[in-house]
Amino acid sequence: SNIPSLAQGAETEIRYIGRDSSWLAFNQRVLEEAQDAELPILERAKFLAIVVTNLDEFSMVRMPELRQGIGVTNPDGSGMSGLEHFINARTILHRQIKETYACWRQDVEVALREGDIDVNIIPPSRWSNIEVESLASHYRDTVEPTLTPLAVDPTRPIPLIANLALCIAVSVRADSQNETQQALVVVPKMGRLIALPGTNQRFALLEDVIEYFLAALFPGYEIVATAQFRLTRDASLEIDEDGAGDFLSELEEELRNRGRGRSMRLEILDHGDPDLIEWVRESLSIDGDDMVAVPGPLDLSLLFSLPNLLKRPDLEYPPFVPRLHIGAQQCPFGLLREQELLLHHPYDSFDPIVALVRSAAADPQVLAIKQTLYRVSGDSPIVHALVDAAHQGKQVTVLVELKARFDEAANIRWARRLEEAGAHVVYGLMGLKVHAKLLMIIRRDEDGLRRYCHLGTGNYNDKTARFYTDISYLTSNQAVGRDVAALFNVLTGYAQPPDWERLEAAPSTMRKRFVQWIRFEADQARSGHPSRIVAKFNSMVDEAIAEELYLASQAGVRIDLIIRGMCILRAGVPGLSENIQVRSVIGRYLEHSRIFYFYHAGAPIHAIASADWMTRNLDRRVEHLVVITNPQITKRIDHILRVFLNDRQRSRCLGLDGKYLRIRDLGDNDGLDAQAFFALSESQQRRHAEEQWHAQGIDPLIP
Repeated sequence: SNIPSLAQGAETEIRYIGRDSSWLAFNQRVLEEAQDAELPILERAKFLAIVVTNLDEFSMVRMPELRQGIGVTNPDGSGMSGLEHFINARTILHRQIKETYACWRQDVEVALREGDIDVNIIPPSRWSNIEVESLASHYRDTVEPTLTPLAVDPTRPIPLIANLALCIAVSVRADSQNETQQALVVVPKMGRLIALPGTNQRFALLEDVIEYFLAALFPGYEIVATAQFRLTRDASLEIDEDGAGDFLSELEEELRNRGRGRSMRLEILDHGDPDLIEWVRESLSIDGDDMVAVPGPLDLSLLFSLPNLLKRPDLEYPPFVPRLHIGAQQCPFGLLREQELLLHHPYDSFDPIVALVRSAAADPQVLAIKQTLYRVSGDSPIVHALVDAAHQGKQVTVLVELKARFDEAANIRWARRLEEAGAHVVYGLMGLKVHAKLLMIIRRDEDGLRRYCHLGTGNYNDKTARFYTDISYLTSNQAVGRDVAALFNVLTGYAQPPDWERLEAAPSTMRKRFVQWIRFEADQARSGHPSRIVAKFNSMVDEAIAEELYLASQAGVRIDLIIRGMCILRAGVPGLSENIQVRSVIGRYLEHSRIFYFYHAGAPIHAIASADWMTRNLDRRVEHLVVITNPQITKRIDHILRVFLNDRQRSRCLGLDGKYLRIRDLGDNDGLDAQAFFALSESQQRRHAEEQWHAQGIDPLIP
């Protein structure tokens, strides 16, 4: 083709934003939510917990990869060498940890102490005698039995400290001696906030209680000094798939090893004993630059437990009851024979999806159920229903993706349960993660066999469906059914992908189709015809797609990307991407839906997908995209995209410098909060839409 491999505008050699800088910028946006004084205080605490768990994952997964890339001296598309990427990421990582603690100490913790909230984490120096007595009995009964003091000396080397474990280093001296000896106590995994007597508003930290009563663990020794610390290890999984005879047992073995990966980061309390900290650092062979001192408490993910302990719903987001589109008593098959459904979770309840699998299990007319499972909840009703269906003699085929990061252990457990019930369990494909979200039920209707399908953008997880926004598409359309059936045959047997009617699948055809759609808009724009691209998804890190978008922008296509997380594409750069705008929505719910809109010469293409514009999604995972043609449903998709394009409260725009600016900080204050808007009833939404957009004749989807 005569299209240059790189878009024009190469005056700017820095064509991309580094993916790790971009990911850390996303986490910064989450931190901004914690800093937002308008949010309920327990939600702000929860955002802090999310920030630190994100940073843990970054330290465990990305930092090891960046460290391996240090030898790459040639700058990449973002203008940085491997070493620069590593140092840049580590610098931002440490800065975010410090900012997170500043937000906790100076802001969120202060607000929790104030007024009628009066929630306090009390340091040992302020425990009253009564409190010490109560903690002593709690310590004796429930904590001490689980503790193991571990001496470290020339005959007993430092024990293996598990990833993310909270530890106390102790320096002790025998009554008769001068020199000190070192030991470690690992803080057990139990509730870290211990309520002090008389109220559920005053708490002691578990690690402080252990430290306070340490002498009991070392009788005959005096405690000279202590230091609390937490170690983060490399937790990226290494599996040799080609050589793995039994993938399941090799994965289990590798999971056992995950706690022993290379040390990546050491967090210490800044008031620990300096000599002891130095001893810990040397014993664990940690580079000084990988150590970060914090005011405490270590591991702020403990804030996740606050709402449950405090029982103060008035300090959380007001409760929200999702809309139910299929009544509990309604037969979903009768309904889906008549119409297609689009559900927008969490505003629309996820229950109908669970109910669909349950009724399939119980329905004597149902012959077979096929489903992909990527991340399911710990006690998943969907898996229970599949187990029931298998017990009742239905043909159940489940494709379990064992490699869903950090969910592997749960997935292995479920795979075993399903097999015991008699289901066919297929474990992913060699070299490819199965990330598609597909459910197909084959039922004997009066007029013959019919396929009922659910295609989603999110996982079959009833817990996360409460706070992730996703799209579900339910249909008995036969073309979709044929495509889904063909995709399952590719996944479970030996089959080449067919010519799809309504689906596209990665890694076979999806990338080609996206490129085709983008180029069609660019050609339209070059010929002076209207063109428009709007896409909403989670991450944009594929350079080939970015180049296609740059070309389309230069041809004059107006492109809006609504990307929650990473985005390597630079937006609004003159000569490169001035027609591209990138926005990110961070709020109460985690934006997870993937929706694509192409104007397509006035016959718009609407699609939902399981994939983001990431190389791994398009080339190394099994993903699905479905084109939606039903006019009632495409209208609803248009409405959803319009609302996002009109959001002025939770949206940030990506600036030329790679930083994100809140739109509401640019002075446009009375705009819409997309997530709050979707929570309104559908009639309220319609009324508002008519006043806002139709009256003004502004339709952001029309070129």
